[in-house]
Amino acid sequence: MTDQPLDRAVAAGQLRHALDAALGLPPADVDQIRVLIDAGELRVALETLCTQAYEYDIELSPAQREALQALGDTLGVSVRYLLGDPWADTPSGNASQ
Repeated sequence: MTDQPLDRAVAAGQLRHALDAALGLPPADVDQIRVLIDAGELRVALETLCTQAYEYDIELSPAQREALQALGDTLGVSVRYLLGDPWADTPSGNASQ
């Protein structure tokens, strides 16, 4: 996480933008993630977005991945791990085995 205070409105906007860019997610998943964002569950929304993008083989551009990684760094979520990078740190901070 960063040392700067979290601007929840900015983070929510970034999540909505990332969700809109993740073309190919089923409408039910999109709706569920929007509900999480609206409820202020930003970490859970980001985790769900990344997990579903991985599960459905959603093509994310390098810029989209970088934006998700930056948001993950802010929220304390290991985005690379959730997107299926086997060499990324796990959420507990240990290297994947």
